Amino acid sequence: MMESAIIVDDMQLRNCGPICILILLPLLAMLTAGCGGGGGVSAAGSATSDLIFTREQAAQHGAWTVLVYLDADNDLESAGINNFNQMEKVGSTKDSRIIVQIDRKEGYDTTNGDWTGTRRYLITRDTNTQIMASVRLDDPALGEKDMANTQTLRDFVEWGMQNFPADHYCLVLWDHGSGWEIRSSSILPQYKYIIADDTSYSGMNVTQIPQALEGLHMDVIAFDACMMQQLEVAYQMRNSADYMTGSAAPEPSSGYNYSTWLAHIGSTTSPVRLCQTIVDRYAAAYPAPYQGITQSAIDLGRISNVADAASSFAQALISSGEGNWTKVKTARESALDYSVCANGIERYSLDLIDYAYKCNINIGTAQIQSAYTDLQSAVSDAIIAETHNPDTSNAHGLAIYVPSPRAYDSRYLQLDLAQDTSWDEWLDSQLY
Repeated sequence: MMESAIIVDDMQLRNCGPICILILLPLLAMLTAGCGGGGGVSAAGSATSDLIFTREQAAQHGAWTVLVYLDADNDLESAGINNFNQMEKVGSTKDSRIIVQIDRKEGYDTTNGDWTGTRRYLITRDTNTQIMASVRLDDPALGEKDMANTQTLRDFVEWGMQNFPADHYCLVLWDHGSGWEIRSSSILPQYKYIIADDTSYSGMNVTQIPQALEGLHMDVIAFDACMMQQLEVAYQMRNSADYMTGSAAPEPSSGYNYSTWLAHIGSTTSPVRLCQTIVDRYAAAYPAPYQGITQSAIDLGRISNVADAASSFAQALISSGEGNWTKVKTARESALDYSVCANGIERYSLDLIDYAYKCNINIGTAQIQSAYTDLQSAVSDAIIAETHNPDTSNAHGLAIYVPSPRAYDSRYLQLDLAQDTSWDEWLDSQLY
């Protein structure tokens, strides 16, 4: 296919709404039925003799079980089917079993039988990039499930761990995303929150995920969704997994290219190495001149240190007090903001280190400088892999909520970070 650069002004993203002018798509060759990134099975992929094709084979203890919670019961249905077919380029092996629960939505994609319920699959290798040909596992049929219900998530993860035991588990949460935001019953759940189920007219909050995963600890939680790599989200997940991957910025609707990173999972792959591979392969799928591309991996065992350092930095900002409000406002307005979309929805999700740096250089007191140095060190220790494109040169792998005083959302107080640190006190103390 001829290579060509094109500008897409209505590219759907996994974010607050369907339209964001953020992505410059560099190569038509990278656009295959809406999927970003080409990527087939690499040389690191498993040999044919390692492939498995039956439930009985998958039930044998392996190195990894990858559980993909694929909620395509919304306008991302086509992207979900494309990602499913990317997984089939690799297929499950004796070392890596790929188990998917997928929910579809009526009206967006009529391919593959145009069914609209919820199904479970063992992903098996298939060379047809348009047809879902994997082994169906939901017998009896699940029917229609509310993917935003915490019990639905828990049932899938618990079932997957019991039936496909492994040394390590990776849970992929696939859908739209908007960071920490808490759903209000008076606000439409579509295109917001980490799980948006249109059929059930519901959405899941990040505060509910630890409840769903209680006692079901993951090695890796991978958010294939927009804007989930926030300190608030990572701190909420601290007891649910060892590591977490995701993007601080909006993702293209094609999200992860599953064929490129799943192919690298083998018998000796560590959780750290898997995280690094996800970040590396994401960068390869969206090279410059794509814009607004970020991805990072966090050691959740160190995220409490980051929260403590952010709390100390907040206390230093509070102490700086009167006379510095204009400087603080300037720092807030000049820091890298991951959340501004063409549809005008502002999420006030700033790069944590870029914001802290600008507060530091603007205010410059000894207390601020010391707290900034400690925060910078804590974030550096917690980030085990990070990538960003040139247009986000101030990205450091972790965002945080910093609204203007009049835009502060009191639902923030429901988060563990707000309850355990002084960050909410700092936000509440801002004058302008």
